[in-house]
Amino acid sequence: MKSFFAFITKEIRQISRDKRSVAFLFVLPITLLVLFGFAITNDIREAKFAVLDNSKDNLTFAITKRLDASEYFEFYKSVNTQAEAEKLLRRGEVKLIVVYEPNIESNAVRNMPARIDIICDASDPNESSYLSNYVNAIASAECVERFGVRVKIPQIQTKVNMLFNPQLRSAYDFIPGVMGLILFLICTLMTSVGIVREKEMGNMEILLVSPMRPIYIIISKAVPYFILSIFIVAVSIFLANTLLSVPICGSLLLVFGISALYTLLALVIGIMISTLTNTQQTAMFISTSVFMLPIVLLSGMIFPVENMPKVLQYISQIVPAKWYISALRDIMLKGVELEFVLKNIAVMTLMVFIFATISLARFKTRLE
Repeated sequence: MKSFFAFITKEIRQISRDKRSVAFLFVLPITLLVLFGFAITNDIREAKFAVLDNSKDNLTFAITKRLDASEYFEFYKSVNTQAEAEKLLRRGEVKLIVVYEPNIESNAVRNMPARIDIICDASDPNESSYLSNYVNAIASAECVERFGVRVKIPQIQTKVNMLFNPQLRSAYDFIPGVMGLILFLICTLMTSVGIVREKEMGNMEILLVSPMRPIYIIISKAVPYFILSIFIVAVSIFLANTLLSVPICGSLLLVFGISALYTLLALVIGIMISTLTNTQQTAMFISTSVFMLPIVLLSGMIFPVENMPKVLQYISQIVPAKWYISALRDIMLKGVELEFVLKNIAVMTLMVFIFATISLARFKTRLE
C-alpha cells in the first residue's frame, strides 16, 4: 500500500511539472464555464430596428419610443420607403423593420385593429421569431395602456414577413457556420500537425538546409490542402443545396472566391502554428483550443455576436471565421453583391498578410 501511494505522489508531481497539462486541466474548464454561464447567451439585447411610419400619430411615436426604451431594441433610423428598409436588412445594419400602416391611432380609438407590419431578417430564425413576438407584445401593451381594456380590446394586428429564410429553417443559419468550421479544421489542424510531424521525423531540417527558399517551402506545404479544401467547398455547397435545400441567392463565383481566401487564411495560420511548436500534441492543442474554440463560440456560428458583452464583441473581431461566416450567409441567403462584403474580404486579406509574414520570419530564423 505504501508503494501504491508513492506512485500516486509521483504522478501528481509529474503532472504539476507539465505546465501545459495544468493549464489544460484548470484554465480551459474555467474559461468554458465563464463563457457559457456569463458571456455566451441567446438572450437578445439592443437589436437595431428601423421604422417606416405611414401613420405619424401619437400612438406610433409612443410605440417606437417604448421599443427603443426596452432592453431588447435600439432605434436605428426612420426610412421613407420599403425598398430603403429592405436595403438596410440586406446590408445587416438592422435586424427588423417596423412598418406602421396609416391611421393606426384612429383605428385603435374606434376599437378597430391597428395594423403593424414587421419585416425581419430571418437568416437567424430563432432570433427573428423572438424579436417579432417582442414587438407585438410591446405594441399591444402600449395600446392597452392608452385606451384601457374594453369589451372589444383595441389590439395591435401584426403581420410578420420573414426575409431571406421564410420557412425559418435552422439549416440556413448553420450551414455557413459549419462550412467555416470544417475548412478551418482541415486547413489549420492538418497543416500544422503534418508539418510538425515532418519536423519530428527530421525531414524538415533537410528542407531548411536545402537551396529552396522558405517561401517555396511554405507554398508547397499549403497547395495540397488548398486544393482539397476547394473540393470540400464544392461538395458542401452541392449537398447543402440539394439535400438541405439551402438557397444560393448570390454569385456562386463569389462564394468560391471568398471561400478560397478563407482557406488560404486558415492554411497560413496552420503554417504559423507549425513554426511555433515542436510536437504534434502541442500543435493540435493550439489548433483546437486557441483557434477552434473561438470559432464555435465567438464567430456568430451559434451565438449572435451582437448579443454578447462588449468585451467579447471586440475579441470576436479578430476571429477569422466571423468574417467568413458573416459574408457567406449574406451571399447565400441575402444574395448580396461584392460591394457588401468588401469589408470582410479586406479584413481576411490583412490577416493573411500578417500571419504569412510571421510564418516566413519564423522559417528564416530557423534557416539562420
